[in-house]
Amino acid sequence: MSNSAQQVDVREVAWVEAGDSLRALREQVFIVEQGVPREIEWDGRDDQCRHVMARVDGEPAGCARLMPGGKVGRMAVLARYRGRGIGAALLDGIIAVARAQGYDRLFLHAQQHAAPFYRRAGFEPRGATFEEAGIPHVSMHLDLDMDAPSLELEATGDSFLGGVAYPSPFNRLTLTLAESASRYLYILSPSLDFRVFDNSALEEAITALARRSRQTEIRILIADPRPLVQRGHRLLNLARRLPSKVQLRALAEHPEWRGETLVIRDRDGVLYKPGDSDKEGFYEPDSRASTQRHLELFQELWRQGTQGPELRRLNL
Repeated sequence: MSNSAQQVDVREVAWVEAGDSLRALREQVFIVEQGVPREIEWDGRDDQCRHVMARVDGEPAGCARLMPGGKVGRMAVLARYRGRGIGAALLDGIIAVARAQGYDRLFLHAQQHAAPFYRRAGFEPRGATFEEAGIPHVSMHLDLDMDAPSLELEATGDSFLGGVAYPSPFNRLTLTLAESASRYLYILSPSLDFRVFDNSALEEAITALARRSRQTEIRILIADPRPLVQRGHRLLNLARRLPSKVQLRALAEHPEWRGETLVIRDRDGVLYKPGDSDKEGFYEPDSRASTQRHLELFQELWRQGTQGPELRRLNL
């Protein structure tokens, strides 16, 4: 990944070896120039990520990182090197690393003014604008494996994916909705199936959403809390840690709920599975009409749900 005309070299680097250079780049761009608080910039996760660095004549000029869940971030180019295509080269480098690691989709939170740059690389916006570190952002996604048979879009009007198998790729699409949510995330699941909902990537996405703004609302409704309490569950622990943002209720039975599993993002994305275990579901990432119908069902069930003491109790 090099450009000899501009003497630009972009390649993957290890944090343990290049951390000082990466830190200096990001300190200048994000903390000095953009005023991002240090406690937000240095989140303690760099040693878990893959990094790419751009050098001009051997000198560090820009960087980016790829998180384990497929999130692209910390894209930075020093001011004196901007306008040379280094940002595009960094993004190409990250995408190449992601493909080599087997990722089938990437997402990022783009500063609003930079959204056109990411669109040129194939990223598409999802949801409404939101703020991170006091700066307007928009969530954007890129599908790397458009030919995967389990994720082929069926042309039925707006984006619609039928025949969604459970638990996979239902679990991946759940993560996609959680990562792209800007304000609301609602989950309806009889048992909060461990195969779909108990994983670190989803926990990270919901935690990030919960801490994004005061208006964030995350609601999880289940039928039977006993398996969660007895075995433990990441989302149960998260609801106990962040009770004002992540609310968890139980509803043993209701004539309108026949065991369906439902994930709703904001007001325009829905993932649905019928109650019958052998039935496939569907995914509509951009349909306000369909989302509204399912949101009305969720809200009716939510009003009937309760939060028993076993859901509130903290593990000591």
